[in-house]
Amino acid sequence: QDEVRTVMEIGSGNGNFASILHHDWAPIRVILVDLPETLANAIAFLSSLFPAARLLLPHEVSQPGLNSEFDFAFLTVDQVDIIEENSVDLAINCHSFQEMTHDQIDSYFRLVQKICKPAGLFFVANRIDKIPTDIDAYTAEQMEPPNRFAEYPWDPRNHDLVYEISKLTRLVSLDPVAIRLQRIIK
Repeated sequence: QDEVRTVMEIGSGNGNFASILHHDWAPIRVILVDLPETLANAIAFLSSLFPAARLLLPHEVSQPGLNSEFDFAFLTVDQVDIIEENSVDLAINCHSFQEMTHDQIDSYFRLVQKICKPAGLFFVANRIDKIPTDIDAYTAEQMEPPNRFAEYPWDPRNHDLVYEISKLTRLVSLDPVAIRLQRIIK
């Protein structure tokens, strides 16, 4: 934890994981990346939990890079290119790559490789495989091929620290979840 000062969470949802990181690892900078409507919930949630936290909202972000004076920075998916190269210690994705298209997953993997510091960390926890679904999942055939954790565009240069089926998830879910923690090698 001493080495981790800046974390980026892709698909941060309501900000629950970011709140744990801030509570347990402060001072830490957390960059939350998600859809605008989801970020709105995360902003409300985190500002109510941590009223003294310094928030950098999507409309306050300027090019290039991020102002270093924040506890939580909220970026829409269209703003991720402003994150500086080699500026993130830990990138995280929990259960949202499985919902994306293959092109979206590819672009996030390229982003992580670019913005993580040399020897930074990349943690992913997603279902072993899942067919991405649209809003009409029960009425129309889904044409997108399945997302398979093992087939994500992992960079072969990176070093695996952990790569296994989540033991906890096996106890509480029917769908197996893989976890992988990598050390970024540039």
